[in-house]
Amino acid sequence: MQKPMIDETKLPEVKQIICEADSIMSKLYCNENEDLRKDLEQLQIRLRNLTGDQQLQIKEYWHYDEAVSLDTAARSALMCPPKKEDLTDEQIKDIVVHILDHDEAKMDWWLLYLEVNTGLPDLSDYIFYPNLIGLDGDPSMEEIAEKIIEDRRQGVKIFL
Repeated sequence: MQKPMIDETKLPEVKQIICEADSIMSKLYCNENEDLRKDLEQLQIRLRNLTGDQQLQIKEYWHYDEAVSLDTAARSALMCPPKKEDLTDEQIKDIVVHILDHDEAKMDWWLLYLEVNTGLPDLSDYIFYPNLIGLDGDPSMEEIAEKIIEDRRQGVKIFL
């Protein structure tokens, strides 16, 4: 089973790139400047080379600080995207039961991993808003895991 891995030695440079890119994108918003655009393109290349993810878009980090910390943004950038695997019900249950034990970046990765591997959209609703997916009261993580497993079997697609 795939797990989120982070090369901690790359973290400072990724943080620097994200900060610089955020600043440049804010300036570009107010002023079309070819030099700034080229600087942003160079940061995009550096970030992709550093993370190994050639699909990573630097524009996703504009105003990152409105949603997450710099550390979380950088850690997320360093994690490889989740891959589709054939998970057992026990593996799903183990992930769900322990998902809140992780820092924010890894928790987000595990939620995406579950979405990719269960076919269920908005997995965060199961964890944080269980009433939206049909669970009453204050369900345990085990009950939430059982609901995810049940919905995966039934091919449920929940869109609000």
